[in-house]
Amino acid sequence: MTHGEDRGSSSSSSEYHQSQGVTRMEAVYRAAQGRKTGRGTLYAISISVIVCAWAYSLDQSTTSNYSAFATSTFQQHSSGLASLSIATNIISAVCKPFIAKISDITSRPYTYIVVLCFYVLGYIVVATCRTISAYVIGEVFVAIGSSGLDLLNDIIVADLTTLEWRGFVSSMLSAPFIINTWFAGKIVEALSDGEKWRWGYGMFAIIMPVVLGPAIFTLIYLDRQAQKMGLVNIASSNAARREARNLAEQEGREGPRGQVAAKAVDSQLSWADRAKNNLIEIDAFGLVLLGFGWSLLLLPFSLKTYANGGWHNPSMIAMMVVGGILLICYVLYEKFIATIPSFPNRMLRNKTFMMAIIIDMMYMVAGFMRSLYFSSYTYIVKEWSVSNWTYFNNTMTLALCIFGICAGLIQRWTHRYKRLQIIGLCIKIIGVGILLNGHQATENTAALVISQILIGMGGAFSVVGSRVASQASVPHQDVAVVISLLSLWSKIGASIGSALAAVIWSDKMLENLRTYLPSTVTDAQVTKFFGNIKAIRAYDLNDPIRQGAIVAYKQTLWYLIVPAVALSFIPLIAAFFQTNFYLGKQQNAVMNVAPDGTQLPPQEEPEANKPTINAEPGTFKYKLLKFWAGK
Repeated sequence: MTHGEDRGSSSSSSEYHQSQGVTRMEAVYRAAQGRKTGRGTLYAISISVIVCAWAYSLDQSTTSNYSAFATSTFQQHSSGLASLSIATNIISAVCKPFIAKISDITSRPYTYIVVLCFYVLGYIVVATCRTISAYVIGEVFVAIGSSGLDLLNDIIVADLTTLEWRGFVSSMLSAPFIINTWFAGKIVEALSDGEKWRWGYGMFAIIMPVVLGPAIFTLIYLDRQAQKMGLVNIASSNAARREARNLAEQEGREGPRGQVAAKAVDSQLSWADRAKNNLIEIDAFGLVLLGFGWSLLLLPFSLKTYANGGWHNPSMIAMMVVGGILLICYVLYEKFIATIPSFPNRMLRNKTFMMAIIIDMMYMVAGFMRSLYFSSYTYIVKEWSVSNWTYFNNTMTLALCIFGICAGLIQRWTHRYKRLQIIGLCIKIIGVGILLNGHQATENTAALVISQILIGMGGAFSVVGSRVASQASVPHQDVAVVISLLSLWSKIGASIGSALAAVIWSDKMLENLRTYLPSTVTDAQVTKFFGNIKAIRAYDLNDPIRQGAIVAYKQTLWYLIVPAVALSFIPLIAAFFQTNFYLGKQQNAVMNVAPDGTQLPPQEEPEANKPTINAEPGTFKYKLLKFWAGK
């Protein structure tokens, strides 16, 4: 199968209008390659992004472990974790299309500055918060900043790499997790007593500006050098070429031919008009409807435990009804009103992208049902030190990073991704299933560790496959949109998983604590244990109260793992219908161009390796087999 077999799923390459940010990154690539010191400056970008990825990985390796302590400080462990997960996932999901489009219509380095401000402000709020509400709000700001950093790193990798190396290079951004995992345990242990977790968050308000500074300044330098060299107007669309040609004729110069090399056309719009056009291009109103809709629909799942009357509370009912209405309004607005929809029709017709969304979204639903309270579970059932508990919590992330790199190398060797993704999803199902031990969750150390490794391995093979497949299925202009939309629906899947886990946990845990704790324990103590895992951990492992809590946790987690296993089969089924592009030296599989925008010869697989369809063309069997083969 050649690179062009899914061409119908995207816009035509001949009249594709490429936005300023994308064109400027192609220019940056050429500017870096074309100067005497070009290689060095391109390496400077790579090193800067890697340093940023290192700090980001240290953040994720440590701060994710503080949330259990922080929510317990406010006596709202169970509901606090769920609210935190839902809020941060929804906000980071909705903000990514904003960030992606801003980076396209302005430039990458200036977008880095914006998300860095959110990041720093968020951690300052978290480090100084005095209520659970302030803590969640601070984490929301952090989620915007960290998701923006993550997104921009992915976009730059997609801008500057070929498909055959895309999976490997993007996975290498996570390689610092392999190193930081061994430091994270000691850091978390040192900051686990009392409210020292505040320092665990606050130190990143200092670290991130320091490590991100070189990346920002390097990209600004290269961006300006590219403009001086007259390369900012190099674009693949006829519209961009005509604009550059008209400007050259007005100035008495020869118009561009082939590769456009002329200065950019100055915009005649006012600042207000540009801002209005940008908001329309971002589809700001549609994304606001989407964000508020999902937030109002899902947050009651985590809040109902503490609401008077539970589900019968008028506020809970109102939130869910309004949330549902807003989501309906979002669909109608996108369909009939939006000038530039946040989910364009060409994406809906893109089978590759839609399969990637189904796979990743359901992967996250199942994943967060299992994982939301999993670290709390091991904190109670195992008598591990805080550092060993942190090492265990990072085991799956470590496996994701190591096997993500392996997945990238396998894709480079085979030039394919579909079969590897299917194998990965099967491995992941086995990994989740290992956690079951009859009608309760296992507490066997070997089973817990092997499960984390298998889930990480399977997840890496699947996630890297979806990432490369979705980016390969669209022109360069749509790469940032695809990355952000795939992340958006993955995060929504995570929020749905967190909401389902919250309602199951709150219903079963209180009941099981009351059932399995000694009769001498009062209802007030049960409520305290439900809201503060440190209160349970204070008892010796062999104490009847601790043992009763362990049984309650094992019984409750079973109700989260079983549906997680069942839901894990949905992405596996979808993976069988995924396309299977040939990963060559092109930037994407739709328009046969290199990362710098220059045309390439056809990227084709050897004839002997191409799949054959043994059916008469035009028949139902032929169409079914062609769809199954990912053609």
